[in-house]
Amino acid sequence: MKRIVKKAVYGVQTGVVLGLVISLIFNYLAGAKRYYPSSPQFSTRFATSLDAVLVSVILWAVMGLVFSLGAVIFGVEDWSLFKRTVVNFFIYYLGFTPLAILAGWFPVTPAYLISFTVIFMIIYVLMWVINVAIVRHQIDKINRRLKRG
Repeated sequence: MKRIVKKAVYGVQTGVVLGLVISLIFNYLAGAKRYYPSSPQFSTRFATSLDAVLVSVILWAVMGLVFSLGAVIFGVEDWSLFKRTVVNFFIYYLGFTPLAILAGWFPVTPAYLISFTVIFMIIYVLMWVINVAIVRHQIDKINRRLKRG
């Protein structure tokens, strides 16, 4: 339980930091004269820009929480890698999609939702392939050490 709480706290912190950094990058790339924590349309929903920033920080924190706690699934040793991957994907997708919509990252239309889903799936598969390659490399390294030892 203590490990899960640590992961949750780390996820919240990471979500906030990444959200802030990414929003700053997008603001600079867009040549914004004023800071927008999300899209300008998102910010207009609030009475003050400070309110928009506060809600964004909360959304980023929850996004970090979703991703950090979703990763806990890979610690379930009784499940196959396939089952862990599918459950993890759905936790990420079902947890992240409403938050992305609330953050105003895309309008809620079938075309944008399909586009978001395809992009999400591509990124997920790419990250999964990279992680599998890293783990295989680590296993090979351990096996080489064991053969030498």
